[in-house]
Amino acid sequence: MNFIKIKSKRPAAVPATAGQSGENHSRENHSGERPEGGRSKKYVLDTIGQVCPFPLVEAKRAIGDLRSGDELQIDFDCTQATDSIPAWASAAGHAVTDFRQIDKAIWTITLRKA
Repeated sequence: MNFIKIKSKRPAAVPATAGQSGENHSRENHSGERPEGGRSKKYVLDTIGQVCPFPLVEAKRAIGDLRSGDELQIDFDCTQATDSIPAWASAAGHAVTDFRQIDKAIWTITLRKA
């Protein structure tokens, strides 16, 4: 599974360019099929330092551009988001595949798009 970092100040779900990561992260080839045999991709959205509700707002925007089965890892430090992101994900039908505290006031949650 590829990891593609999404900076929250960029437009939603814009993968790193080939020049930034040294790899080609295009989600489709010219035939419209997914590369690598249709495997899902994992995206990382860094919202650390953003106040609530922006981690949730950015997560909604980012996951909207992903394909079903892709994963979005959201790193955040907003305590309200520990409730709001899982509640929204559940209501939207996305699966929470990982949710943990990684530092004193930093959490990470991974969602699989429905």
